[in-house]
Amino acid sequence: MAIKMSINNVENPLNEVEEYLKNNKGKNLSLRRIYKDIGLKRRQTLWMIKNSEKIENVLPLCVGSNKHFIHVYRFIE
Repeated sequence: MAIKMSINNVENPLNEVEEYLKNNKGKNLSLRRIYKDIGLKRRQTLWMIKNSEKIENVLPLCVGSNKHFIHVYRFIE
């Protein structure tokens, strides 16, 4: 007896970080603000950011910092 599986109704998993940044379009938000507001762990939030094509890292000088890298992100279309 063979078991048949239907995968027609499978959708892409929802990226909560993308949705949050989409609702706050035009804002540069830090990693801490994002994961506290969503309620996810820091590591999960970073994973979603790295796997998204619609989220980009903001240059530090855009937010008044002279560091090389900071965890500030924004939504792009």
